[in-house]
Amino acid sequence: MVGFPDALRAATPNSQFPTPSPPVDRTVSREHLKQRRRQLQQQRRVRVIKSLWRLICMGGIFAGIAWAIDRPDWTISKPEQIQIEGNQYITDATVRSMLAIPYPKPIVELAPTQLAAQLKQRSSMTTVNIDRRVFPPRLVVQIQDFPPVARIMQNETTASQIFIDERGLQLPLASYRSIVWQSLPTLQLRPPSQGLCPQWPQLYRAVQTSAVAIGIVDCRNPQNLMLQTEVGKVRLGAIGNNLLLDRQIQELDRLRDWSKSAKPETIDYLDLENPDSPRLQLKSDSTTIPKPTTTPN
Repeated sequence: MVGFPDALRAATPNSQFPTPSPPVDRTVSREHLKQRRRQLQQQRRVRVIKSLWRLICMGGIFAGIAWAIDRPDWTISKPEQIQIEGNQYITDATVRSMLAIPYPKPIVELAPTQLAAQLKQRSSMTTVNIDRRVFPPRLVVQIQDFPPVARIMQNETTASQIFIDERGLQLPLASYRSIVWQSLPTLQLRPPSQGLCPQWPQLYRAVQTSAVAIGIVDCRNPQNLMLQTEVGKVRLGAIGNNLLLDRQIQELDRLRDWSKSAKPETIDYLDLENPDSPRLQLKSDSTTIPKPTTTPN
């Protein structure tokens, strides 16, 4: 005989009644949590140990680099470790002396940008590039130099062994390569007492365009610039702008026969301070020169 619950369960096999859950073993759960906690603590200790080893390794690497750099093999200890490139006229030794590097000097303590600015200031060069190389340790200096264009006058009649280039750099003849010695400039410069002629690059460009040969540029008094030319002495007055200088040089070419306007022994100089009104300065007086209408051949 089948009981009522068994009959009901047999009659409804797909019944939705929930099946009772087995009892939870709380002892196992606590042990699992303790084991998990121990694992996390162990992982944390491993991470800390790895971080410490990483710091120790990085410190060792930096200490090794510092030790290697401080060795003589990583320092600039002699001028020959400064490699000069691009210099056509100035000797390597001259460029090295302009850098004024105290030897020995660790290569990492040399700032290329600062050295380039220092070299530009001392040499009037516009193109200077400096790079550091570590294998082998050296400095590579790339420059663009210029040939000398005039000789500095020591006094009224004696020329010195100092030359000046078109940018105003003054150097002794020994600072130039032998190629310069083969063809020295004939133009002479009488600078002011402080040794620098104001606006020399601008003045030289104007003189260079003159069709009349100019032998001496006298700028001892910047307010009274004088030229010694193939046709006599010429006064330009105060050094003006490019436009005024160009007009004065052009006027000199037009008046190349000005010395015929009077006896040579009575002429002091041609005054072109005002190129629109040139004057012939005589030793006793001055005479205005009529402006020619045509340019002589």
